[in-house]
Amino acid sequence: MIGSQPDGETAVSSLFGHHRGGPTVLRIVLGAQLRRLREARGITCEDAGEAIRASHSKISRMELGRVRFRARDVADLLSLYGVRSEDERAAMLALAERANEPGWWHSYSDILPGW
Repeated sequence: MIGSQPDGETAVSSLFGHHRGGPTVLRIVLGAQLRRLREARGITCEDAGEAIRASHSKISRMELGRVRFRARDVADLLSLYGVRSEDERAAMLALAERANEPGWWHSYSDILPGW
């Protein structure tokens, strides 16, 4: 489903397959893709939240890229949204894993100001 996006959209797996984006960008991209999938299936935030044992506000924060992604939550949402292709599921779960990695600036936390 991800590889064959409506309106000629590019697949998420091809957007970041060989490039290294920062974790914030990856979270935003993954969240936007999850939102598109949810809306395409006509599923509400409340129903999606219930499926992962969370609130609708957590779904909103995930879709906006404001929180870390738990692999179990992403896998459950992909199932709910009808993503059955193992390749597409693996690409989305790998993207979630990369989105949770610390940013480059974490290596410099000992010299960066704390503000």
